[in-house]
Amino acid sequence: MACVTEGRSLSLTAPVVPGRGTGAVGRPDPAHFMLRDGGDYAAGHPERGGFAFADDVIQIPTHGVTHFDALSHVWRDGLMYNGHPASAVSSRGARRLGIETAGPVVTRGVLVDLVPAAASWLPGSTSVGVDELRALLDRTGVTLESGDALLVRTGWLEAWQQGQNTDGVWPGLDADCAEWLSEQDLSVLGADNIGVEAYPSSDPECQVPLHLALLRGHGVFFCELMALAELAASGRSTFLFVANPLPVAGGVGGPVCPVAIL
Repeated sequence: MACVTEGRSLSLTAPVVPGRGTGAVGRPDPAHFMLRDGGDYAAGHPERGGFAFADDVIQIPTHGVTHFDALSHVWRDGLMYNGHPASAVSSRGARRLGIETAGPVVTRGVLVDLVPAAASWLPGSTSVGVDELRALLDRTGVTLESGDALLVRTGWLEAWQQGQNTDGVWPGLDADCAEWLSEQDLSVLGADNIGVEAYPSSDPECQVPLHLALLRGHGVFFCELMALAELAASGRSTFLFVANPLPVAGGVGGPVCPVAIL
């Protein structure tokens, strides 16, 4: 709460645009359908009870918009976080570690902007190693504390919105950040790209080493496809971070609307 000095709130949620998805891992585009609209009344549908209304429905991939990864999202050797078996995730969803168990997160947020001042975004699959990450954090004058939500900006979202970076690669954190980040006892690790970590990974043995080390290994929630440009432009490195993923029962991910309160 001590981080709140201006009383200004910034949404960290990217707009959900029908027909415009990242396409990663075959995820479908978001879709928006009207169930009732003004055209129905223009065609003769009567107003009832003294009013008329519009109604709609959306269809979205849970990992295709700003979202939290549930702890049931990844596993290795048949085991998820805390030793839960991967068999707990079936065609009916996750019987263990579903996104509905995540609950709201209210904590200190820390932003590290990985994009150089002279650039708009990191190109291609640029991988930011632990030494660079720590140096950038040192420049902010902030020391990470237990429970912090660490957010890193790559500029990928802006590049994608402008038609760049559509070749299945994205910049992010390098595999060598895993051990140091694991020691920080974070509650959330977030970014404005598809997976927080750079893709393809520099780890020849695994393409998602940070997911395994942090989400599976330490129960750190990943928040991906965040809108961080306005927050970076504010010049603030610390803020109150509030996020509550949509509690989809058995979901392995959940759309979320995180907020930074400055």
